Amino acid sequence: MDIMVKEESLGNNEMNYKNPVLSNQDFHNESVINCGEFGKCLKKVRRESNTTSDKLGNACGVNPVFIRQIESGTRLPSLPKLVKICDNLQISPAYLLENEIVMKNVKENWSILVEMQNTLSEEVCYIIKDVLHSMIQNLAEPIKKKGEKNGDDTYGMIDKEEFGRRLKKVRQEVHLSSEQLAEACSVNPVFIRQIETGARLPSLSVFVKICNNIPVSPAYLLGNEIKLEITEYGWEELMRIQCDMTPKAQQIVRDVLDSLISNLKGMDKKKE
Repeated sequence: MDIMVKEESLGNNEMNYKNPVLSNQDFHNESVINCGEFGKCLKKVRRESNTTSDKLGNACGVNPVFIRQIESGTRLPSLPKLVKICDNLQISPAYLLENEIVMKNVKENWSILVEMQNTLSEEVCYIIKDVLHSMIQNLAEPIKKKGEKNGDDTYGMIDKEEFGRRLKKVRQEVHLSSEQLAEACSVNPVFIRQIETGARLPSLSVFVKICNNIPVSPAYLLGNEIKLEITEYGWEELMRIQCDMTPKAQQIVRDVLDSLISNLKGMDKKKE
């Protein structure tokens, strides 16, 4: 028996739209969210954080029953609720959506760099990490706050204008028109422009399609909304942070690291 999945609505009529002229096989315009897997991921991370569904529901301002419905795969949260869930559990949205959003090339490229640095001395690896940390600090989007005395008050809430600004920036970086992105996501181009001006927000399903078709990490578009504490600058953590930048910034980081590792590898050999 098929389970009917209800997606929480924001009241946004996203106006399903098909443009018969545009056609690109690289676009991902099918329904992409596996509600069962999404719910399992949420339940797993909630339990790992020793948080009950009642506690999470209350922290997110929703009925705990709604959290249990998400975990059972019968409901999907809206984008603002996703942000609240991630902020309260201290996880990146990329974790809950890892089965839905394709970031394969980014991870593969990073894995190659990690394998290269594994052949280097501890001293040289430390230099590479230090450079990477510095690049991330300088290339990452600055956190912008609007008239808040306590900056923490704005975490867990979506700034529609900032969300729209980031979407427009990354869309233009990959040379996609609003019409092309809309066609790939099966929505009206007007809706994409409304998102970019801060007038509206997409549903979670459309958000996933946007991330897949640009492509961009969900944490980049929501990066100003979720405060993740950095514990230590290990390779996995640095990879996660780097993947949360724009594709252009990611490419800059990879190019610099590739050159740096190659040159330092030559220095290591001379010392032997």
